[in-house]
Amino acid sequence: MGWVGALRWPSIFNRKRRKIMLSSLLDRVFRISGALAGVFLVVIAVLVVAQIVGRLIGVQIPGANEFAGYSLAATSFLGLAYSFRQGAHIRVTLLTDQLPQAMRRWVLVMALALASSMVIYLAYNTMVMVYLSWDFGEMSSGIISYPLWIPQLSMAIGMVLFSMALIEDLVRTLLGMSPNFEKNKETLGVD
Repeated sequence: MGWVGALRWPSIFNRKRRKIMLSSLLDRVFRISGALAGVFLVVIAVLVVAQIVGRLIGVQIPGANEFAGYSLAATSFLGLAYSFRQGAHIRVTLLTDQLPQAMRRWVLVMALALASSMVIYLAYNTMVMVYLSWDFGEMSSGIISYPLWIPQLSMAIGMVLFSMALIEDLVRTLLGMSPNFEKNKETLGVD
């Protein structure tokens, strides 16, 4: 075995450990992103209730509609990776369920590759939009003025995380493993 073999064994061990650590790290990041999406959903509810109460007592809440709209965007985009990882995205499998297992796997690979390329393209353009808003000092045009890159940042983060979730499942499928969204659906007992 010698010293060369002794050096190789720990690197193989560490590679497997890194793969597990990366997957668990992504799980944590996606859970945090999902929790933030939930927080922004609560913000929407609080703003709506505050507007209702404000109308009853004759008080107007400035900028509530804008903040509710930005919170809706943050909820939608930050929740993408988490809901994908949990198998909560809608998939139509009427045709693919009729295919043989090997062909079904390659259709899944093609779908994940196409989805990954589209989401990476959208993530890149969203990041460019945020950068340009920051670079030009773009401000909101509502009653309350604030830099537009701040609410746009949640869109960029959400798209980057969603692309990471898609790429990870694409790699898992190419390596012959079950994608995370199917694995998580099976654990939840969802059909």
